[in-house]
Amino acid sequence: MQPSNSGATRPPIIVLSSLVADGSVGGRLACFALERLGFPVWFVPTATLPRHPGRSPSVRTNTSAEFLQGCLADLSELAKAQPIAAVLTGYMGDAQQIDIIADAISNLKATHPDLLYLCDPVLGDGEQLYVTEEIANAMRDKLWPLCDIATPNSFELCWLEGAIDQSVTTAPALADLSKTASPQRIAVTSVAGLMKGHIGNLLATPGTPAILFEHLAMPHAPHGTGDLFAALLLGHYLLSGNWEKAAERASAALFELTARAAKSGLHDLPLIAEQVLLERPMASVSKRQITTAQTGSKTGQQAGKKGKRPVLKPSPLS
Repeated sequence: MQPSNSGATRPPIIVLSSLVADGSVGGRLACFALERLGFPVWFVPTATLPRHPGRSPSVRTNTSAEFLQGCLADLSELAKAQPIAAVLTGYMGDAQQIDIIADAISNLKATHPDLLYLCDPVLGDGEQLYVTEEIANAMRDKLWPLCDIATPNSFELCWLEGAIDQSVTTAPALADLSKTASPQRIAVTSVAGLMKGHIGNLLATPGTPAILFEHLAMPHAPHGTGDLFAALLLGHYLLSGNWEKAAERASAALFELTARAAKSGLHDLPLIAEQVLLERPMASVSKRQITTAQTGSKTGQQAGKKGKRPVLKPSPLS
């Protein structure tokens, strides 16, 4: 996808993720960020909840396969008559949704060869899956190989690449694993920084050293940071045509918003009050080139052979 002309109407972005009524998370957050950057959004929820269940129990309903398939068929028809900038996928309600979405993206790419697909594989964190193995396996087999760029956290990257091992946590080890992963380009979120008390996002692109965009870690960061990074990375790339610049701006905006949330004691990212930061963040982040894994670390299938099985726990969106 070529950079968007700011003087023209920008093509729409299709977002497929959860719809949570209360809280700056999931599809609502992604749509707000992309629209603030000037992109029309076609949003189809994969699950609907009144509040984020990570805070308190919440009812939910998954979008039915029939309705999801119908929505994507209608959007595909609309897309035949106009350009589409990109597709962004996030949380999936069940494995059947993944099959339907993978087919729809393949069809859209046949119509629009330059279509960009960003996959944010919302599967788990730490050492735990918080979706079923059926969903995780479908993500690995269907969407992971199909995307142009992915934004996993370190656990999700390791799980999807069969490298569940505690040693694959440093920026160099994750950089090596990213270079051999199925998606050609990966931005790993919430990577431990090279400086104590820092955190960052690691961009791995073909033929160049990986770059860690590092900043001070905020305690008790609100939910939705991964959702926001994925949306901002996509939006800023479509505007600039430069992945490094897009990752730097997305990281800077995320750092500034989490810092302001921490300072004000907020449970949510202050997207509405500080929405100008989505487009023009004022904070700066450190850029560090990461060239090789540390001696003795295990990556890829080597780590996976001795890796531990993931521990399943109830999904925060279950």
